[in-house]
Amino acid sequence: MSQQSLSPSVSSNNLNSFLEARQTLDRKLAGYKPLGPDDSNTDFLQVFFKYLGPDGQANLAEDVHQCVDDDGIRQLVRSLDTGLLRPMRANGGITSPFISPRFGVEDSIENLLADDTHSLNREQQRLRNHCLARDGQRCVITNAWNSGYTQRPNPSVHAPLVAAHIIPFALGQFQENAPDDRYRHASIWTNLNRYFPELRSRLHFSSEDINEEQNVMMMVGAFHDEFGSFHFVLEATETPNRYRLKEFSNFASLFLPLLPQNRIVILNSHDGRYPPPNPILLAVHAAVGNILNLTAHGEKIEELKQELGDMGGGLARDGSTRIGDLLSVSKLSLLSTVTNNRPEKKKQRRLPPIFTGAENESPNVTR
Repeated sequence: MSQQSLSPSVSSNNLNSFLEARQTLDRKLAGYKPLGPDDSNTDFLQVFFKYLGPDGQANLAEDVHQCVDDDGIRQLVRSLDTGLLRPMRANGGITSPFISPRFGVEDSIENLLADDTHSLNREQQRLRNHCLARDGQRCVITNAWNSGYTQRPNPSVHAPLVAAHIIPFALGQFQENAPDDRYRHASIWTNLNRYFPELRSRLHFSSEDINEEQNVMMMVGAFHDEFGSFHFVLEATETPNRYRLKEFSNFASLFLPLLPQNRIVILNSHDGRYPPPNPILLAVHAAVGNILNLTAHGEKIEELKQELGDMGGGLARDGSTRIGDLLSVSKLSLLSTVTNNRPEKKKQRRLPPIFTGAENESPNVTR
């Protein structure tokens, strides 16, 4: 049975926490008044909630509960879109995220900024060699041999293989001497830690760990692109290292015959020195993929990237170019800075907490 979120098998405690968070979310969203027929904010939050793990669900319910009005809910949705989904999907990771005015979020970002975090260098060849050895010199999806492997059978199906990061490599990069870029980087990871707290609490995974073997799989180049674009995900089954491949409607039909017929992918380690791809990281990728593809936000990001690619000669003369949106899915950052999106340091209304004993406070890396 494939899992639809980060949730393990449901215990009574998990079920009670889920029901409490679900009821809190539903009560708050029941009073939301849409701005028009195209206002899908409540549907988006319902889908987002569905694909999170128990602690992430509690945190999202808490954040929705803390919204004092409908505008606060819209701001939260915008923060989730530009501060989490777009950086994961943009394949460049350079965005200008809107930061939610959620209570304590600025302190969380400042905590990450104060942490001694450094931007990654690629070290791709070392990582590639390790992952090729671990994956048996074969694509984890198609089982094709690496073309550069001299000991592959002859004849054999082969192709050049590339290293596919689960959490995008770009989310480990930033300009260390650029305050705005450091702030952008910290804000994205604040959101990741908030809604996928397992990254920190169970895996102790940060941006500096992106180039570890547990975050990389070897794939044929075309499948690397499809995976990075969230056109397919790997959802956990009840058997360790056994995943069900779930493709979405935007998956390139040309490659469908190359997928395993039973859609089962087994991620074992052929070299015990290197761990297999981590199930927590794959669960984050799967959750983001489901959210992107089951809401209008994924389609919007696809459209923005297409519009960016079609610009060619530059901005439209009639001023119709959506500069802010395009910046959020591109490497351009000169026209808009993260500084303009930082929430003002002001006292915000604090509603009473609704959960006891769960990880509902904003992330604090010093804990």
